[in-house]
Amino acid sequence: MKKTTTATATVTAPADRIWATIAAGGGVHQWFSAVITACELKGSGEGAQRFCTMSNGAALEERILEVDETARRFRYAIDEHPLPASEVIATIEVDDLGDGKARITWGAEYLAEDAHADLVDQTLSGLYTQGIQALEDHCRVAA
Repeated sequence: MKKTTTATATVTAPADRIWATIAAGGGVHQWFSAVITACELKGSGEGAQRFCTMSNGAALEERILEVDETARRFRYAIDEHPLPASEVIATIEVDDLGDGKARITWGAEYLAEDAHADLVDQTLSGLYTQGIQALEDHCRVAA
């Protein structure tokens, strides 16, 4: 069954800096080191492939589907991951709220059996909440 999960937060960091960090596609381990210990990007922009290693040793293989500079929207497919889900498509959006603040929305759509849906939802929601905090910390320090 198709499911969705989303985490949203207002952060104190410039939207342009946050967007540039996300839109680069690679270097995730530099700003999300609590979860991602290595990240290799092959290619750039839409169609690029990203290979990440999580802190627990799990591998992620991802394909960048969209890098929309105007909407500040980054979409990617997570083709290999340790969760009991399939067809995972994640989206990160950045809204400029002015005065050095931004709203980050990070979510995913995926297929999961009802028996696993809560686990997948809680895991992704927790990861995305951590990721938003990591982006704020990284971009605020770098500002």
